[in-house]
Amino acid sequence: MATNSLGTTNANVIAQRALEILVADYSFLRNAVSDFSDEAAKYGASIYTARLSALTAADYSQANGYVNSAITQDDVSIALNKFKHVSYAVDDLERTSSNVNLIERFAGAAAHALGLQMVGDLLTLVTSTAFTSALTQSSATFTYASVVSAGILLNNNNVPQHDRYAVLLPSYYGRLLNDTTIIANAQITGEQARTAGIGQVAGFNINMYSAVPSNSITLGGLFAQKEALVIAARVPEIPTGIDIPGSISVVTEPRTGLSLQVRESYNITLGLLQRTYALMYGVKAGETKSLVRINGS
Repeated sequence: MATNSLGTTNANVIAQRALEILVADYSFLRNAVSDFSDEAAKYGASIYTARLSALTAADYSQANGYVNSAITQDDVSIALNKFKHVSYAVDDLERTSSNVNLIERFAGAAAHALGLQMVGDLLTLVTSTAFTSALTQSSATFTYASVVSAGILLNNNNVPQHDRYAVLLPSYYGRLLNDTTIIANAQITGEQARTAGIGQVAGFNINMYSAVPSNSITLGGLFAQKEALVIAARVPEIPTGIDIPGSISVVTEPRTGLSLQVRESYNITLGLLQRTYALMYGVKAGETKSLVRINGS
């Protein structure tokens, strides 16, 4: 067993902090259509959520007045077919030999592992088959004008201008940080500049993600509106009618509703404390016109 260093920690406190870090580091998860809950569910169960299709403006008619446009709200079925966890164990010697508080360290590791998995599964949906709109652009020539061009593609698809976001590989994100058109913007000053944050650019909330999958198209990132990608998450069901040799609880990130199940057990013979943070989720492509792929080169 790998050795650990453990200070005064609490499983729920760590899980709560992990959720806060996960939502902060992978903030674009909440930009997609998300259905997060602390409700328990069975693995493989279908969760039904809704997404809106893009609308088209119509002419006023003197004869018929304001004719209703058809609003399509599709019920999207998402299978909870991803069952992930982060687990670690410490023995009595490790647990009692350190006064170091490692809440942040454990929380950061848990958040990174879970967030990386969730985002990775979500971005594998961004293929040339599922989303046909594309911007062919190498990172070397990626500029503010490229972001504007992506916005134009979405506009031509009649995609709403609210809730737009971008997820970029570091090479593309870095090019924007070096673009004086953006950095000279008065909105990008102070703390944002010190932390290499970009914020909003041409109507998109810009995010960096280092593990964008290639998806056989050298994917450099994406520009999307909220309805393009859908993710749902639940916690595993707790067994009933039996004595559980430990504790099971649920912690929730209040802004998004994203929840983790916290399991803690102690092996009295081995003197081994185990903690597990678990969740189930599923992902699905949404409105196909609401996403523009970046085809790298």
